[in-house]
Amino acid sequence: MSTDVMWSSLAWPGSEHVRCTHDGRWHADGAAVHALPGGPARVGYRVVADADGRTRQVSIEVTGRGAPARLVLSGDGHGGWTDAAGGHLPALDGCLDIDISCTPLTNTLPIRRLGLAVGESADLLVAYVLVPGLELSAQRQRYTRLPGTGSAPAYRYESGDFRADLAVDGEDLVVDYPGLWRRVPV
Repeated sequence: MSTDVMWSSLAWPGSEHVRCTHDGRWHADGAAVHALPGGPARVGYRVVADADGRTRQVSIEVTGRGAPARLVLSGDGHGGWTDAAGGHLPALDGCLDIDISCTPLTNTLPIRRLGLAVGESADLLVAYVLVPGLELSAQRQRYTRLPGTGSAPAYRYESGDFRADLAVDGEDLVVDYPGLWRRVPV
């Protein structure tokens, strides 16, 4: 089964397309094109999560803005991470999820994995990738399941001083990320 999703950026000129497939594992292959300070950039990414929703593989490539940059990570599903050469990344110890700064797609991973009931919250540590430079750090985040509207679920996402109420669809893919992204029909 596959699902195609597109978002339009609200904070800067840009758009994104991702195809999500499920075969016991969850695969997302996406590309975002954004007009960023310093020029336009294309960000291609692939994320693979295991059957329990833990991020296992990530590859990101940024082109079109200076020298191309590439990041490849593997997660062991228990909070350990390695780089493309197999080197351990201790700064990411304890992270089960990835958060790529330029896409709302990666909000789906913890939302889906956590399976929160309305009113429940969860604090987590994620491997955060800041695009376009692909700087990597561990970041504390919180998700809270909100009542939503009708049959559409909603979640409050918090990280540091940042807070946003995200509307998602039945597959936990972001429909509206206020001020940053809005889903467009495919």
